[in-house]
Amino acid sequence: MGLIRDVKCHNCGASLSLKAGEVIITCDFCGTAFNVASGKDFFLEHSILPSNFDNKKVDDIVRTWMGDGPLKPSNLRSRSIITGRSQVFLPFYIVHTNVRTSYKGFFTRGGGREERSGSLDREYYWKVLGRRGSKFPTKEYEIPLSGKEDFNLSKIPAKAKYLNAEFDEKDAQDMTKVEVQDHQRFLIMDQVNEVSEMDHDFEIEDVEFVHAPVWRIDYTYNGSPFQILVCGNTGNVIRGDIPPPDLSVGGFFSDMKRAFFGKRK
Repeated sequence: MGLIRDVKCHNCGASLSLKAGEVIITCDFCGTAFNVASGKDFFLEHSILPSNFDNKKVDDIVRTWMGDGPLKPSNLRSRSIITGRSQVFLPFYIVHTNVRTSYKGFFTRGGGREERSGSLDREYYWKVLGRRGSKFPTKEYEIPLSGKEDFNLSKIPAKAKYLNAEFDEKDAQDMTKVEVQDHQRFLIMDQVNEVSEMDHDFEIEDVEFVHAPVWRIDYTYNGSPFQILVCGNTGNVIRGDIPPPDLSVGGFFSDMKRAFFGKRK
């Protein structure tokens, strides 16, 4: 993704290198955020979650994860080789919204056709990753907002990267409404499995912008590549690829032994 033009930071006057697709840029010198699309300073609360784990600590977390869980090969930890690790601070919008969904429909799962209506009220702190086309498991990532601090470039380790957002808070709100509507519909389908009417009333309370640290760990198992994502603030595994089970005779008996007698201490 090449550079397309330079703009100046309104705070310190430094040149902001803008890459194709980016909308919210953070100055590399003073940490001020700037909305390129509107040509205005970025006034949302801009926070950062500090990274609390270095390479060794992350490796320890990964090794512990490899040794836990009944679905993992019994020799996953001993046969795995960590081939790479990198940390990136990802841009998230946290959209605080209240929504009331009114609905009418029919419940037919019992064999009849019962007409039902009602409303579903929910409060959400909905997470939206500010990057387009990303396959990051946003729904699985419990962002620890209690640990957030005011954005400060000093909180980003030397070898870590941070990404700018590719859309602004208005787009994040629109995306939130679409995703929350789908989620509300999913919840309502427990009450009516045939929907005739559905109306959503949104109240956006607040939007904030947070950079959160995520470690990407690459490893191989029996020569095949896999990946693990770890929260750099809490050390929790966000998602990890689990290799298929060892189908050899030795692997089968090893897994059976572990299932019946547990791991050796």
